[in-house]
Amino acid sequence: MRRLLPFLPASAVALAILCAIVGEGPRADGPPPGQKGPAEFDINAGKRALYKIAVPRPIGDPASANTFAEVVSGDLYSSGWFKVIDPRSFLANLAAEGVGISLPDWRNIGAEGVAKAQSAVYNGELSLDCKLYEVGKGPYAVVEKTYKGPASQVRAFAHAWAAEVVKWFAKEDSFFTSQIAFSSSPRAGIKDVYVMDYDGFGLHKVTDNGSQNILPAWNPNGSSLVFTSFLRGNPDLYTVGTGGGRPKRIANYPGVNMGATFSPDGGRIAATLSQDGNPEIYLLDTAGKIVKRLTDSPFIDSSPAWSPDGGQLAFVSNRFGSPQVWLMSSSGADQHRLTTRGNYNQEPTWCPKCDTPTIAYTARDEKANFDIFTIDVKNPQTGVVRITENQGQNEHATWAPTGRAMAFASSRGGVWVSTADGKLQRQVSREMASTPVWGPRR
Repeated sequence: MRRLLPFLPASAVALAILCAIVGEGPRADGPPPGQKGPAEFDINAGKRALYKIAVPRPIGDPASANTFAEVVSGDLYSSGWFKVIDPRSFLANLAAEGVGISLPDWRNIGAEGVAKAQSAVYNGELSLDCKLYEVGKGPYAVVEKTYKGPASQVRAFAHAWAAEVVKWFAKEDSFFTSQIAFSSSPRAGIKDVYVMDYDGFGLHKVTDNGSQNILPAWNPNGSSLVFTSFLRGNPDLYTVGTGGGRPKRIANYPGVNMGATFSPDGGRIAATLSQDGNPEIYLLDTAGKIVKRLTDSPFIDSSPAWSPDGGQLAFVSNRFGSPQVWLMSSSGADQHRLTTRGNYNQEPTWCPKCDTPTIAYTARDEKANFDIFTIDVKNPQTGVVRITENQGQNEHATWAPTGRAMAFASSRGGVWVSTADGKLQRQVSREMASTPVWGPRR
């Protein structure tokens, strides 16, 4: 990890607004019988080769074919397990094959697996017959699924089929049915909260009140978001359903009310309040009532983030002169600094399902670039990994519910989804987004 520069103003939305309001302190912001099982992936193998899979366009209904193949291919790429073979290299006669398979044609292009589908439309209903083959195991499908429903559900069917492919090989659930929320500015002076599918489709606005609506966070049940809005002049906490509607104000204490985040069980909210004149972290119930003050220092404490078991909170504090990631128990006890390398570390977020406790955060390097890092909570001195580098400005990482990927805002444009090691990245939205946050699986 490179040496980071001395403390300078950050671009992160939360702390920048907070410090501007406070006016003091630093700024921060199954196969046939007898056939062997699947070619299982070693999910912990750091040098695991990507599994080469072909995803031909479904034969049959042409209206849905491109969409289905593109969604499945994008999902498999984003999972980090697969190399999706370029369709231009296909040798097989797809029309003649149908949903069967001619092994030599696929073996000769290096395919290890083939995910095929055949579609038809009857009385306005789309039917998709899907089959997964392992080329090395013969012409028998190892997974078969059929999906039926309105043609408008083709993307949902594609996500479901891609999830089955991941399940077969990796023996774990995917994140393909999850969503990402973020804040964006549709016009000058306005910010709204938006929600989209993880791959950028289905984008819709959930706030539309002509104000600044920032820092969304998901209720773990996926039904609503908590966020900060200046709707009534002061930065107060509101909740709103993920489909939009009239926001409900839950906290309007004097000063700032921001950075709210639900506990994993959905029963509590941690947030930054400055009602006593200094930004501190408080524990609230879901109605916004203060349960407990967790920090008490003359410095800025902000950006609380829950551990997956709800037992700890990561947060940002400038107690040593520059923003660093700290840890404490969810009761406020045992407050101690986690990051010690670099002079500008902020925006912590816990991996929900990593094998060892891991936090992603934003740091600034000696070139004044913001990039995404991860840190092993149990080995903070040696367990720092840089995820992005020489790819513009990258901030506010957020983990997929499986822990296998993360999303972040990038100066390259909009929201990017990356494998957890940063090696495979995909732009999923070109919207100028800030503070993306990944929601639960649906």
